[in-house]
Amino acid sequence: MSAAATDYIGMWYRARARLGVDDRIEFIFIDPASGQRRTVALRHRDYDGVAGILVAAREVGMRMPMVPSGKRRKAPPFWQRWQSPAESREPAELQWRRFGVADGENNAPLVKWLNPQQTRALYQRAHQQKVSVNSLLLLALHRAVSDTLLVKGQPGSWCFPVNMRNAVTVPRQEMNLSSAFYLTVDENDTPSRIDRTIRQNLKANVHWRYWHLARIGRWIGQRGVNWVCSRLLNGPQHCGSFSSLGEWQMDFMSAGMAPDTVFACCGPGSPNHPVANGVTVVNGCMSLALKLHPSLGAGHAQAEQCLQRWINWLGADA
Repeated sequence: MSAAATDYIGMWYRARARLGVDDRIEFIFIDPASGQRRTVALRHRDYDGVAGILVAAREVGMRMPMVPSGKRRKAPPFWQRWQSPAESREPAELQWRRFGVADGENNAPLVKWLNPQQTRALYQRAHQQKVSVNSLLLLALHRAVSDTLLVKGQPGSWCFPVNMRNAVTVPRQEMNLSSAFYLTVDENDTPSRIDRTIRQNLKANVHWRYWHLARIGRWIGQRGVNWVCSRLLNGPQHCGSFSSLGEWQMDFMSAGMAPDTVFACCGPGSPNHPVANGVTVVNGCMSLALKLHPSLGAGHAQAEQCLQRWINWLGADA
């Protein structure tokens, strides 16, 4: 495999797996009438969320969906990729509640969804407030986590992934092609503040810095990545990685599924990113998925409560 086609991002998930951190991403097809699920589990070391959707669609026999197209972004000059971070607020040292739930409890992702009318209303609210839908979603998620999982409301750090497919040469779609940056969210923030922080990070090209740093496996190899990863897992505690995979059109009937099938996706989480989540809009229907890493000791009831609070903070009933 050429250097360009090597999945350097995937090396980090392979390194985490060696340390016992699960790297499964779960792609879930739900019949809303019966609640029956069909799940395709893939390894993050092989695919990011966008790539995984394509693979999951193929595995269930669905006509291949089109990857959501975004505006082509020109790579900034190299020196601009190393500017100071836009984020100036420091997150708190997170204090999680103690639950004491056995690790063996079923930890499948929980999923709720908004119907097309509710989804449109959420987009309209974002438009009226002149913010992105992701700003509303992330703030609502942090407030839900503060309400249900933290000892008290605290400013917490969230990883915010950035799809790089419209900014870099894509050797193949089915691989990890995402970067990220971190931002601090407080329960008392406004959507406009979250939106402004996201835009400032993008303008400052912070995701480009992480893109280059995450690809150091090109020079230090898998063994070097393993060494660095073992130290990062003992580093700062974050709330989680906010995963929003965009708007898709899917032909569920081509796979023998109901036309109103609900599609959801949820990442694996980790000890220092314990609140795994996923937001996907398919055929106008938004799904929200949530899974809590076993390191929190929280069980099904706590995850269900957190997911419902997320919905409540969005001002939608699902």
